[in-house]
Amino acid sequence: MRQVSDRSVTRSADLLLNDDSEPARRQVSQQGAGYRPSDLQEVLNVVGDVLLSPQAPDMAGYVAGNVYRRLEKRGSVREASATDLKPPEHLQRALANVAASLSRFAAIKESLFNVAERLTWRRGRGGPFASLNFETAHAHAVIVGPGGMEERSDVRLGLTLMAPYSRFPDHVQFHSRVFMLLSDGEVCLDDSNWFRATAGTIFFNEAGRKFAMRCTAEPLLAIWCHVEDASL
Repeated sequence: MRQVSDRSVTRSADLLLNDDSEPARRQVSQQGAGYRPSDLQEVLNVVGDVLLSPQAPDMAGYVAGNVYRRLEKRGSVREASATDLKPPEHLQRALANVAASLSRFAAIKESLFNVAERLTWRRGRGGPFASLNFETAHAHAVIVGPGGMEERSDVRLGLTLMAPYSRFPDHVQFHSRVFMLLSDGEVCLDDSNWFRATAGTIFFNEAGRKFAMRCTAEPLLAIWCHVEDASL
């Protein structure tokens, strides 16, 4: 895998991250020492079954395996704050599309929605080639990781929601990251041609490579994960 130095890629370049507004990180607890809500565990189980399946691309499975190995230790459960943003307006529509297009996810539609209501949703920055009003047409939330429902410092698993007819800006990603689309969309990796990705598509983007995605008439919902520090 190509090595990327801190000089060539900075954390602020990764538009999926909002560390400047996230709370201070905490260390993970010992395995079994913390409480993990059943809705959260169900989401992690079903997503893990897909990301770790033989059908997942090799590098995606490798990174997801490293994430899930660390998830054997539980972090601290963060309670929702009254000041947190409510789930974005297109989330319910996106989840309905998930249930309709991915039968294996239909059973956790309600659990994913319940988890989404306990997340801290944030809007990121815009960037090159972003769609008009992108800053208000998308939101990110960390499920497990810094600032997540399960607060921890070693991994990050999150959601990205985009409104219909929006385009995520071109940006360089700081971490080697796995994506699974929960709705149809189009993706561009490292200045390659755009490719059409259907709900359930899994792909890997290496640290230091550019990334962009877009959607048309339906909102785009994606789940993604990475290891915060590969040395951990």
